[in-house]
Amino acid sequence: MFSMDQSNVFENLKNPEFYGSNVDSIDILQTHISFVALTGKYAYKIKKPVNFGFLDFSTLEKRKHFCEEENEVMRLCPQ
Repeated sequence: MFSMDQSNVFENLKNPEFYGSNVDSIDILQTHISFVALTGKYAYKIKKPVNFGFLDFSTLEKRKHFCEEENEVMRLCPQ
């Protein structure tokens, strides 16, 4: 189901050293389109290279574009 690169990403998400010193705990969630790592204060989201027709993250460029769009929406939300 996952390529070697995706498998390495998933394994790295479980490693506290991947995040630096600001890790209280690591909880990994997986949806049909992303991996989400909850590390206490921070959350990290990695989009999977999938294409469902209505949603296309199949290339690195498309995933980058949609991450930037999502970041812009989050920037506009109150904290």
